[in-house]
Amino acid sequence: MKQYRLVFLAFILLFTACKKDQFAEDFPEEDQWEDTGDETEDEEGALTLYRVDEDQIDRIKDYPVSQELKSFQQDYAKHFKMWEFVTRLIPLAERDKIAEFEVFHGNGDLLGYVLPIDDNDLGRWRFALAIDAAEELEVINFKDLFTYVTIHEYGHVLSLNDEQVSISSEHSCNNYFTGEGCSRQNSYINRLFELGWKDIHKELTEDNADVIYEKYKDRFVTDYAATNPGEDFAEVFSFFVTQEKAPTGQSLADQKIRLLYEFPELVALREEIRGNGITLSLRAGSWQENPLYKKFRLNHRKSCKHHH
Repeated sequence: MKQYRLVFLAFILLFTACKKDQFAEDFPEEDQWEDTGDETEDEEGALTLYRVDEDQIDRIKDYPVSQELKSFQQDYAKHFKMWEFVTRLIPLAERDKIAEFEVFHGNGDLLGYVLPIDDNDLGRWRFALAIDAAEELEVINFKDLFTYVTIHEYGHVLSLNDEQVSISSEHSCNNYFTGEGCSRQNSYINRLFELGWKDIHKELTEDNADVIYEKYKDRFVTDYAATNPGEDFAEVFSFFVTQEKAPTGQSLADQKIRLLYEFPELVALREEIRGNGITLSLRAGSWQENPLYKKFRLNHRKSCKHHH
Protein backbone atom coordinates (compact mmCIF):
# COMPACT_ATOMS: atom_id res chain seq x y z
CA MET A 1 0.00 0.00 0.00
CA LYS A 2 1.51 3.31 -1.06
CA GLN A 3 1.70 6.27 1.26
CA TYR A 4 2.23 9.79 -0.01
CA ARG A 5 4.12 11.53 2.74
CA LEU A 6 5.87 14.78 3.49
CA VAL A 7 8.89 14.33 5.70
CA PHE A 8 11.57 16.42 7.36
CA LEU A 9 15.22 15.46 6.86
CA ALA A 10 16.34 16.83 10.21
CA PHE A 11 17.01 15.12 13.49
CA ILE A 12 14.78 16.96 15.98
CA LEU A 13 11.94 19.47 16.12
CA LEU A 14 10.96 20.53 19.64
CA PHE A 15 7.43 21.51 20.50
CA THR A 16 5.89 22.06 23.91
CA ALA A 17 3.42 19.30 24.72
CA CYS A 18 0.01 20.48 25.82
CA LYS A 19 -1.24 19.23 29.16
CA LYS A 20 -4.09 16.77 29.37
CA ASP A 21 -7.35 18.61 29.91
CA GLN A 22 -10.85 17.71 30.95
CA PHE A 23 -11.79 17.09 27.32
CA ALA A 24 -9.92 13.77 27.38
CA GLU A 25 -12.23 12.43 30.06
CA ASP A 26 -15.19 12.61 27.69
CA PHE A 27 -13.84 9.59 25.81
CA PRO A 28 -14.27 5.97 26.89
CA GLU A 29 -11.31 3.72 27.49
CA GLU A 30 -9.51 2.41 24.42
CA ASP A 31 -10.73 -1.18 24.78
CA GLN A 32 -14.34 -0.02 24.37
CA TRP A 33 -13.74 1.08 20.80
CA GLU A 34 -14.57 -1.23 17.96
CA ASP A 35 -12.01 -2.80 15.65
CA THR A 36 -12.72 -1.55 12.13
CA GLY A 37 -10.98 -4.49 10.49
CA ASP A 38 -8.91 -2.21 8.25
CA GLU A 39 -5.56 -3.68 7.30
CA THR A 40 -3.55 -0.50 6.90
CA GLU A 41 -0.19 -0.49 8.60
CA ASP A 42 0.21 1.82 11.58
CA GLU A 43 2.55 4.73 10.97
CA GLU A 44 5.35 5.17 13.49
CA GLY A 45 4.33 7.96 15.82
CA ALA A 46 0.60 7.41 15.20
CA LEU A 47 -1.44 8.82 18.07
CA THR A 48 -5.19 8.67 17.40
CA LEU A 49 -7.38 7.54 14.53
CA TYR A 50 -10.79 9.11 13.83
CA ARG A 51 -13.72 8.20 11.62
CA VAL A 52 -14.86 11.09 9.41
CA ASP A 53 -18.55 11.93 9.10
CA GLU A 54 -18.77 15.08 6.98
CA ASP A 55 -17.51 17.89 9.26
CA GLN A 56 -17.43 15.67 12.35
CA ILE A 57 -14.89 13.13 13.55
CA ASP A 58 -15.42 10.27 16.00
CA ARG A 59 -12.53 8.54 17.66
CA ILE A 60 -11.87 4.99 16.50
CA LYS A 61 -8.85 4.23 18.65
CA ASP A 62 -5.77 5.48 20.40
CA TYR A 63 -2.61 3.73 19.29
CA PRO A 64 -0.14 2.35 21.85
CA VAL A 65 2.40 5.14 22.40
CA SER A 66 5.44 5.85 24.54
CA GLN A 67 5.14 7.93 27.68
CA GLU A 68 6.80 10.84 25.86
CA LEU A 69 3.91 10.97 23.37
CA LYS A 70 1.05 10.58 25.87
CA SER A 71 0.50 14.32 26.26
CA PHE A 72 0.21 14.73 22.48
CA GLN A 73 -2.19 11.80 22.25
CA GLN A 74 -4.37 13.09 25.06
CA ASP A 75 -4.58 16.60 23.67
CA TYR A 76 -7.87 15.73 21.98
CA ALA A 77 -8.87 19.39 21.89
CA LYS A 78 -5.98 20.10 19.52
CA HIS A 79 -6.87 17.05 17.42
CA PHE A 80 -10.32 18.53 16.90
CA LYS A 81 -8.85 21.95 16.10
CA MET A 82 -6.64 20.36 13.46
CA TRP A 83 -9.62 18.69 11.83
CA GLU A 84 -11.70 21.87 12.08
CA PHE A 85 -8.86 23.64 10.27
CA VAL A 86 -9.10 21.08 7.45
CA THR A 87 -12.87 21.59 7.20
CA ARG A 88 -12.43 25.36 6.88
CA LEU A 89 -9.77 25.00 4.23
CA ILE A 90 -11.31 22.25 2.07
CA PRO A 91 -15.05 22.43 1.20
CA LEU A 92 -17.27 19.64 2.48
CA ALA A 93 -18.26 18.40 -0.98
CA GLU A 94 -14.60 17.98 -1.86
CA ARG A 95 -13.84 15.87 1.21
CA ASP A 96 -16.14 12.97 0.38
CA LYS A 97 -13.19 10.64 -0.29
CA ILE A 98 -11.65 11.23 3.15
CA ALA A 99 -13.01 8.49 5.43
CA GLU A 100 -10.46 8.61 8.26
CA PHE A 101 -8.39 11.29 9.94
CA GLU A 102 -5.24 10.40 11.81
CA VAL A 103 -3.21 12.55 14.18
CA PHE A 104 0.39 11.52 14.63
CA HIS A 105 3.63 12.91 16.02
CA GLY A 106 6.18 13.49 13.28
CA ASN A 107 9.21 13.54 15.60
CA GLY A 108 10.81 16.27 13.53
CA ASP A 109 10.63 14.06 10.46
CA LEU A 110 7.14 13.47 9.06
CA LEU A 111 4.66 16.22 8.19
CA GLY A 112 1.70 14.38 6.73
CA TYR A 113 0.62 11.48 4.59
CA VAL A 114 -2.36 9.94 2.87
CA LEU A 115 -3.12 6.39 1.82
CA PRO A 116 -6.13 4.40 0.64
CA ILE A 117 -7.72 2.53 3.54
CA ASP A 118 -8.11 -0.49 1.29
CA ASP A 119 -5.85 -1.17 -1.70
CA ASN A 120 -8.92 -2.24 -3.66
CA ASP A 121 -11.00 0.85 -2.90
CA LEU A 122 -9.62 4.23 -3.95
CA GLY A 123 -12.81 5.93 -2.81
CA ARG A 124 -11.87 5.88 0.91
CA TRP A 125 -8.69 7.55 2.12
CA ARG A 126 -6.90 8.11 5.41
CA PHE A 127 -5.75 11.71 5.83
CA ALA A 128 -2.99 12.12 8.41
CA LEU A 129 -1.35 15.27 9.79
CA ALA A 130 1.42 15.81 12.35
CA ILE A 131 0.40 17.47 15.59
CA ASP A 132 3.93 18.79 16.12
CA ALA A 133 3.71 20.67 12.80
CA ALA A 134 0.33 22.25 13.63
CA GLU A 135 1.12 25.75 14.82
CA GLU A 136 -1.34 28.49 13.86
CA LEU A 137 -4.83 26.96 13.66
CA GLU A 138 -6.99 30.02 14.21
CA VAL A 139 -6.62 31.47 10.70
CA ILE A 140 -5.72 30.04 7.32
CA ASN A 141 -2.37 31.59 6.50
CA PHE A 142 -0.41 30.46 3.47
CA LYS A 143 2.81 31.56 5.11
CA ASP A 144 2.21 28.79 7.63
CA LEU A 145 3.75 25.44 6.78
CA PHE A 146 0.78 23.50 8.17
CA THR A 147 -1.55 25.15 5.66
CA TYR A 148 0.71 24.13 2.83
CA VAL A 149 0.97 20.56 4.13
CA THR A 150 -2.83 20.28 4.29
CA ILE A 151 -3.24 21.52 0.71
CA HIS A 152 -0.43 19.30 -0.54
CA GLU A 153 -1.84 16.16 1.07
CA TYR A 154 -5.33 16.96 -0.17
CA GLY A 155 -3.84 17.21 -3.67
CA HIS A 156 -2.98 13.52 -3.45
CA VAL A 157 -6.53 12.52 -2.53
CA LEU A 158 -7.83 14.75 -5.32
CA SER A 159 -5.63 13.19 -7.98
CA LEU A 160 -5.54 9.53 -6.90
CA ASN A 161 -9.11 8.70 -5.92
CA ASP A 162 -11.40 6.25 -7.71
CA GLU A 163 -12.74 8.89 -10.10
CA GLN A 164 -9.23 9.58 -11.36
CA VAL A 165 -7.54 6.17 -11.09
CA SER A 166 -8.87 2.67 -11.73
CA ILE A 167 -7.56 -0.43 -9.96
CA SER A 168 -5.52 -2.44 -12.45
CA SER A 169 -2.13 -4.01 -13.00
CA GLU A 170 0.72 -2.03 -14.46
CA HIS A 171 1.11 -4.19 -17.55
CA SER A 172 -2.48 -3.47 -18.64
CA CYS A 173 -2.16 0.30 -18.16
CA ASN A 174 -1.68 2.53 -21.19
CA ASN A 175 -1.63 5.75 -19.15
CA TYR A 176 0.44 6.76 -16.13
CA PHE A 177 0.48 3.97 -13.54
CA THR A 178 0.34 5.59 -10.12
CA GLY A 179 1.13 2.54 -7.99
CA GLU A 180 -2.48 2.29 -6.81
CA GLY A 181 -3.74 1.74 -10.34
CA CYS A 182 -4.01 3.13 -13.85
CA SER A 183 -4.81 6.80 -14.21
CA ARG A 184 -7.68 7.60 -16.54
CA GLN A 185 -6.76 9.25 -19.82
CA ASN A 186 -8.10 12.71 -18.95
CA SER A 187 -7.29 12.49 -15.24
CA TYR A 188 -5.40 15.33 -13.62
CA ILE A 189 -2.28 13.30 -12.99
CA ASN A 190 -2.18 11.67 -16.42
CA ARG A 191 -2.52 15.05 -18.13
CA LEU A 192 0.36 16.36 -16.01
CA PHE A 193 2.38 13.22 -16.78
CA GLU A 194 1.83 13.67 -20.52
CA LEU A 195 2.89 17.30 -20.30
CA GLY A 196 6.01 17.11 -18.20
CA TRP A 197 7.04 13.54 -17.40
CA LYS A 198 6.41 11.14 -20.27
CA ASP A 199 9.72 11.84 -22.00
CA ILE A 200 11.84 11.69 -18.83
CA HIS A 201 10.00 9.23 -16.59
CA LYS A 202 12.33 6.33 -17.38
CA GLU A 203 15.23 8.35 -15.98
CA LEU A 204 13.61 8.45 -12.54
CA THR A 205 14.75 6.03 -9.85
CA GLU A 206 13.91 5.77 -6.16
CA ASP A 207 16.81 7.97 -5.08
CA ASN A 208 17.70 10.34 -7.93
CA ALA A 209 15.02 13.04 -7.62
CA ASP A 210 17.74 15.62 -6.96
CA VAL A 211 19.43 14.66 -10.22
CA ILE A 212 16.13 14.94 -12.11
CA TYR A 213 15.48 18.37 -10.60
CA GLU A 214 18.93 19.75 -11.44
CA LYS A 215 18.67 18.46 -14.99
CA TYR A 216 15.11 19.70 -15.63
CA LYS A 217 14.63 22.65 -13.28
CA ASP A 218 12.27 24.48 -15.61
CA ARG A 219 9.78 21.61 -15.31
CA PHE A 220 9.19 21.80 -11.55
CA VAL A 221 7.68 24.37 -9.18
CA THR A 222 9.89 23.05 -6.35
CA ASP A 223 12.71 20.53 -6.02
CA TYR A 224 10.34 18.25 -4.09
CA ALA A 225 8.06 18.10 -7.13
CA ALA A 226 10.76 16.15 -8.97
CA THR A 227 10.26 13.19 -6.60
CA ASN A 228 7.63 11.61 -8.88
CA PRO A 229 4.47 12.64 -10.79
CA GLY A 230 2.31 12.16 -7.68
CA GLU A 231 4.34 14.62 -5.63
CA ASP A 232 4.60 16.90 -8.65
CA PHE A 233 0.83 17.16 -8.90
CA ALA A 234 0.48 17.90 -5.18
CA GLU A 235 3.06 20.69 -5.42
CA VAL A 236 1.54 22.12 -8.61
CA PHE A 237 -1.90 22.05 -6.97
CA SER A 238 -0.52 23.98 -3.99
CA PHE A 239 0.77 26.71 -6.29
CA PHE A 240 -2.43 26.65 -8.34
CA VAL A 241 -4.47 27.37 -5.22
CA THR A 242 -2.21 29.97 -3.64
CA GLN A 243 -0.97 31.89 -6.66
CA GLU A 244 -3.02 35.03 -7.24
CA LYS A 245 -3.07 34.66 -11.03
CA ALA A 246 -2.14 32.03 -13.57
CA PRO A 247 1.54 32.29 -14.49
CA THR A 248 2.37 33.58 -17.95
CA GLY A 249 5.84 32.10 -18.41
CA GLN A 250 6.71 29.41 -20.93
CA SER A 251 8.51 27.02 -18.58
CA LEU A 252 6.98 23.58 -18.15
CA ALA A 253 6.49 24.40 -14.47
CA ASP A 254 4.25 27.34 -15.44
CA GLN A 255 2.49 25.23 -18.06
CA LYS A 256 1.66 22.62 -15.43
CA ILE A 257 -0.02 25.25 -13.27
CA ARG A 258 -1.95 26.61 -16.25
CA LEU A 259 -3.02 23.04 -17.08
CA LEU A 260 -5.17 22.94 -13.94
CA TYR A 261 -7.07 26.00 -15.16
CA GLU A 262 -8.39 23.80 -18.00
CA PHE A 263 -10.56 21.94 -15.48
CA PRO A 264 -13.58 24.06 -14.51
CA GLU A 265 -14.17 22.07 -11.32
CA LEU A 266 -10.63 22.79 -10.14
CA VAL A 267 -11.03 26.49 -10.87
CA ALA A 268 -14.24 26.48 -8.83
CA LEU A 269 -12.49 24.66 -5.97
CA ARG A 270 -9.62 27.13 -6.08
CA GLU A 271 -11.96 30.08 -5.85
CA GLU A 272 -13.90 28.52 -2.99
CA ILE A 273 -10.75 27.96 -0.96
CA ARG A 274 -9.44 31.45 -1.70
CA GLY A 275 -12.78 33.12 -1.07
CA ASN A 276 -13.59 31.74 2.34
CA GLY A 277 -12.97 35.14 3.94
CA ILE A 278 -10.26 34.09 6.40
CA THR A 279 -7.43 33.22 4.04
CA LEU A 280 -4.27 35.30 4.40
CA SER A 281 -1.03 35.70 2.47
CA LEU A 282 -2.16 34.20 -0.81
CA ARG A 283 1.20 34.16 -2.55
CA ALA A 284 2.46 30.97 -4.12
CA GLY A 285 5.38 29.48 -2.25
CA SER A 286 5.12 31.92 0.65
CA TRP A 287 5.19 28.96 3.05
CA GLN A 288 8.88 28.62 2.10
CA GLU A 289 9.51 31.79 4.11
CA ASN A 290 8.45 29.93 7.24
CA PRO A 291 11.49 29.25 9.46
CA LEU A 292 10.45 25.60 9.70
CA TYR A 293 10.62 25.21 5.93
CA LYS A 294 14.10 26.75 5.89
CA LYS A 295 15.24 24.48 8.70
CA PHE A 296 13.83 21.26 7.36
CA ARG A 297 14.01 20.01 3.82
CA LEU A 298 11.04 18.07 2.47
CA ASN A 299 11.63 14.58 1.17
CA HIS A 300 9.62 11.54 0.14
CA ARG A 301 9.45 8.03 1.52
CA LYS A 302 7.93 5.08 -0.28
CA SER A 303 6.24 2.15 1.38
CA CYS A 304 7.36 -1.37 0.62
CA LYS A 305 4.32 -2.40 -1.42
CA HIS A 306 4.39 0.06 -4.29
CA HIS A 307 7.31 1.61 -6.07
CA HIS A 308 7.56 4.07 -8.91
